[in-house]
Amino acid sequence: MAVTIADVAKRAGVSRSTVSYVLSGTRSISAETRARVEQAIDELQFRPHAGARSIRSGRNGVIAMALPMVYGPHNQVQMPYVWASLTAAQDLGLKLLMLTDDDGETAIRDTVTGSQVDGVMLMEVQRNDPRVALLSTLRCPAVLVGTPDDSARLPYVDFDAALAGRLCAEHLLELGHRRVGYIGQSQSTFRRDVAYAIHARDGALATLRGQRAKTAWTPCDGQPAEVARAVDGLLAKVHGLTGLIVYNERALPLVLDRLSGLGLRVPQDVSVVAVCPDDEAERLAVPVSAVSLPVEELARTAVRLLAGQVNGESVPSVTILAPTLKVRDTTAPAPAGGTGRS
Repeated sequence: MAVTIADVAKRAGVSRSTVSYVLSGTRSISAETRARVEQAIDELQFRPHAGARSIRSGRNGVIAMALPMVYGPHNQVQMPYVWASLTAAQDLGLKLLMLTDDDGETAIRDTVTGSQVDGVMLMEVQRNDPRVALLSTLRCPAVLVGTPDDSARLPYVDFDAALAGRLCAEHLLELGHRRVGYIGQSQSTFRRDVAYAIHARDGALATLRGQRAKTAWTPCDGQPAEVARAVDGLLAKVHGLTGLIVYNERALPLVLDRLSGLGLRVPQDVSVVAVCPDDEAERLAVPVSAVSLPVEELARTAVRLLAGQVNGESVPSVTILAPTLKVRDTTAPAPAGGTGRS
């Protein structure tokens, strides 16, 4: 049977309200009485529930993840971040509250001003994100997962998306590819100006154009018809295309299928390099050369930094996770004369 406040009160020879006051710290209790109560707590191994602990500490053991959720098949990309964050929070004795509103500002303001959470982890950060400015005025522990143009002095953690794009481009350039297409995230992602999508695309295209490669890019929502449109459109824009960079996990297997359907062999005719988690790159029928996306490490780092702030610790203002390229079976030297398609 679980030990209760009544059991502690009986052992210490005080009222239950006195035990509550000792736990919460909301009233002055004599040193002698406090000592008796604390001794009874130790002897009975009483563990106060989270509400009592939160009253005493001024915290409630809950952190919020502000993530505009994408419903439907696209959700498969977001869920690994959610599960990794949830696990990391549980490991630290914290609960995770999801704020999934599209704009997020109202939910963040209400949650923080209502003292429902100890801190906020901001996901899907835009380059000019109004939620960042809001959090800076609320003076609540916060961590940004992404790189805005102005962090408002809030700490942020990110995967170096610009470098990821550059690594993909450099890999193809080293193999002799000078006609390269880029397939990015959905149009809505670019419309919302989400930082990682912009930075990866710009990093890749700037590197290619710096070497005078012929290139074009397109957003893609990952639906089969949209993937076919994206691949066919790039083949039409970049005559003799021999390389593709894909930063769209949902679209990636369909891109490979579309190239095969068009009679183009990977990597003999078209090399494909992606930005995606290692397990995604390795589970496809043809293992994909890719810059790894460390989803779990990114989520765990963000939760750890936020927990540190909540506990009054000093945390780094910027934490950037370096990408690494793993060459697998979908990239090879550029064929002479390109694909031969026009």
